[in-house]
Amino acid sequence: MRIIPLCFLIAVAIWAQDPEQGYIDLSSSEAILKVDAPRPVDSAAKTLAVKYGIVINSEDPQYLFAGDMNEVTVEATRTWTTRPGLHVFVPKGGPLEVRFAAKPDGTPQDPRALLEALVDAANTRFPFSYRFDVDGDAYTLVPTTTRDVQGRLIDVSPLLDQKITIPLGTRSVAEHAQLMAEALSAQTGFHVSCCQGVVAGIPWGMEKVPFEAHDEPARSVLLRLIRSVRGRYYYLERCDPVEPGSQTWCFINVQALQ
Repeated sequence: MRIIPLCFLIAVAIWAQDPEQGYIDLSSSEAILKVDAPRPVDSAAKTLAVKYGIVINSEDPQYLFAGDMNEVTVEATRTWTTRPGLHVFVPKGGPLEVRFAAKPDGTPQDPRALLEALVDAANTRFPFSYRFDVDGDAYTLVPTTTRDVQGRLIDVSPLLDQKITIPLGTRSVAEHAQLMAEALSAQTGFHVSCCQGVVAGIPWGMEKVPFEAHDEPARSVLLRLIRSVRGRYYYLERCDPVEPGSQTWCFINVQALQ
């Protein structure tokens, strides 16, 4: 039984309609971030990035255990034509809430403390564990454990921890990013794509820049590429749920901050 890459089918609809974005309740000096989505950590990062203009990146865990997935084949086939035998899955996810101190204008008093609270809440609520990395003004939520096909907790090597090399050359930023994705695909056996994103109707990463990387974590490479163009951006890396024997599809989406 094969799994159709759902992100590929509905990426445009996701970014256009923001169906997974959460909301923030604000009262006095306290605020509550609330999300209820298949990818709650991803949705929390997106909500905070869009609301406050903070560079918060999110990376997906691997979805291997059937209990961490929901099948949505029936719902998908109502909208798209799929081949017989193909099954569509999404992460199960669920609700997540985080309380944080807010300034009079509603912004977080301490963004780092907010993200620490988010990671603690997610690690308590869901069967995955996350860490968060800090690189300049960018915060990244990185998965470190998942459940295997039997439901046992296992440590995982995050996709963007993989070290890659890109030969020196002057190319578009998008072409450099594609070389990064190809290197990740070759190392992991996943099908990795980077970097979907549109800014003011123009595909992201069309600027040509000289660039190279030598045995460098892909996350660092991606952040350097993002910073090589004008504007401020965050990324969401999503991987589709898989069954044993199925190829994992991962998509890195770059989004502009207003």
